[in-house]
Amino acid sequence: MAKKTKGTGKGDKTRARRERRFEPLALQAASVVYAVGGAGALLMGAGAWSQFGGLLREGGPEPLKLAPYILAAGALLVGGAIWIGTSGEPPLRVGNAGVAVERGGVRRMAWHAVERIEWRDETVRVSGKDELGAPLVILASLKSQPQAAAWIVREARERVPAVVDVPDDATLPAPSAGAGTTLALEAPQVVGKHCAASGKVIAYEPDARVCPRCERVYHRSSVPETCECGALLADLHAPAAAT
Repeated sequence: MAKKTKGTGKGDKTRARRERRFEPLALQAASVVYAVGGAGALLMGAGAWSQFGGLLREGGPEPLKLAPYILAAGALLVGGAIWIGTSGEPPLRVGNAGVAVERGGVRRMAWHAVERIEWRDETVRVSGKDELGAPLVILASLKSQPQAAAWIVREARERVPAVVDVPDDATLPAPSAGAGTTLALEAPQVVGKHCAASGKVIAYEPDARVCPRCERVYHRSSVPETCECGALLADLHAPAAAT
């Protein structure tokens, strides 16, 4: 049974919202990257000198026929070193606002929009919908994003435990307090959203009440006793009208 927690205030405007940003780890050893990059740099230097060195002095030697190929080979090796030195996976973010992936901008999945978190092939797989309601899957592999994977599972077990399908014996590391880069978040955008209970559109920000755990948005007149995530929402109820 999900553990219930209390809300922290109407709209929870004073609560600081933060998230951690995780860069992917390189999948190849640094020595391999340095070796390939160094060889490429040497070939580029040799090819450039063979092709253009004769222009630096009068009567210099003619460019070698193989110079363009040597230069091209060096460029390919340098490009290969850059490619193998990065995993090719995007940075991930985990925090109050949910889980986000940086790929051509930040695409975010709020906690209340997460449908399932599972453990597949040494990877934490988060599936749900983004802020526009489009399907979204975010992957955090143990090889390239171990701390992002650990923090996703930790936060999800506290906020939306019902959707977490990760065994306790999964080979995840312990979440480190110093992992990632901590970023401040602005207050959630509530105007224009629909109340999770009544479907009523939030026309004015003071009418909104936000669940402190999963950040579902409610209209102040339709706040339930308990959010779908299990959090108690008594502190978010609209005050009684003055008589």
